Amino acid sequence: MNKWIVLGVRVVFGLMLLALGAMGFMNLPIPPGYPPDAEAFLVALANTGYMNPVISVVFILVGLMFITGSFVALGALLLAPIIVNILLFHIFLDLKTIWLGLIVAVLNAFVAFTEWDKYRLLFRRK
Repeated sequence: MNKWIVLGVRVVFGLMLLALGAMGFMNLPIPPGYPPDAEAFLVALANTGYMNPVISVVFILVGLMFITGSFVALGALLLAPIIVNILLFHIFLDLKTIWLGLIVAVLNAFVAFTEWDKYRLLFRRK
């Protein structure tokens, strides 16, 4: 695969994660238009007092990993459970905006695929 395409996708995705992470610390209101159950879930996450900051820190750290090219495979792995939950949120609570989660999932899958050689040992049978 062309190394410039891989670098471009990784850096753009990293910048996107930095922006999302920064927005998580801004205590922005929940945008209107969510179904009631989805909004209740987002409010509950915010009310925990720790989930949004933890997710934001992970986004910022992984964004920096992707931009600098350091620990990229680890960054994609750290991001995976958050992306799974984003997709599950959209599948069960707000299907109409699932495309946002799919974009993030596809970008992370692409980055992980480019680092596949680092994951190979995880899938080896003893």
